[in-house]
Amino acid sequence: MTSARLIIHPPDENGSRPVRYDGALLGTADRPSDVIGLLRRAGVAAPETLDLGDPEVVEWRGAGPEGWAESPP
Repeated sequence: MTSARLIIHPPDENGSRPVRYDGALLGTADRPSDVIGLLRRAGVAAPETLDLGDPEVVEWRGAGPEGWAESPP
């Protein structure tokens, strides 16, 4: 378990992944760019500079950064 503030949960039955930041559910993401958009809307400064592959930045649960649906619903 890391101390990452960003947690990407396992994909649901549709392939969407719940995203939490500092314990708050921000929404669901179908691709990495959705994660960045959720962070931006939550007021995180410069979310596009975050390295989503860095375990100090994000804790991936259930599947890693490659675990996305082929095509979102």
